[in-house]
Amino acid sequence: YPVILGGAALTRAYVEQDLHEIYEGEVRYARDAFEGLRLMDALMGVKRGVPGAELPPLKQRRVAKRDTPMQVAEPEVGGRSDTAVDNPVPTPPFWGTRVVKGIPLKDYASWLDANALFKGQWGLKDAETIATDGRPRLRGWLDRLHTDGLLEAAVVYGYFPCVSKGDDLIILDDNGSERTRFTFPRQRRGRRLCLADFFRPEESGETDVVGLQVVTVGSKIGEATAKLFES
Repeated sequence: YPVILGGAALTRAYVEQDLHEIYEGEVRYARDAFEGLRLMDALMGVKRGVPGAELPPLKQRRVAKRDTPMQVAEPEVGGRSDTAVDNPVPTPPFWGTRVVKGIPLKDYASWLDANALFKGQWGLKDAETIATDGRPRLRGWLDRLHTDGLLEAAVVYGYFPCVSKGDDLIILDDNGSERTRFTFPRQRRGRRLCLADFFRPEESGETDVVGLQVVTVGSKIGEATAKLFES
């Protein structure tokens, strides 16, 4: 079966060279959903025997692959990093959670990274194409999203008491008991930073505060996107 892979953790050379060598079928890299669709069209064309249908050539590695694995030094031994633990603990505006629904598109549309959209997602490389095609297309989509009410932006956010212990951030309840904990990775060398280091350690006897949030744009946009892929 053909396999299409993508995502920030993978590179085209790794997928189309290293993985291609160990998998008997076709393995291709897709930078985004649009490239994935083009690959699917090509795969189906080849399968159906469509004249001229073919897959793009595999990515060739620019740097020769190492014959021997690179030696990695053992991580330095140590505990907490040198992050300061005496910064003032902020006072939150409230404790617990709050829900905000019905956030207007105009309130967050300006935060869109247009450069990443035009070049990274839509594949528009030069300024002229972006000006004549990208920006009008973006305005059209924003107008449609607003007119059709496809985005139902909402957020749940809040502030919680917490302490840190090693690599863990421990979220406390109102009585000071553990509610849950998050374990974060620590740098293997250098300052050996970990996100937990930026909160008061449990042994300090002080309680810190952490802000958390969960956002959504609702289900309508997913349904509309599914219809586009089906068409």
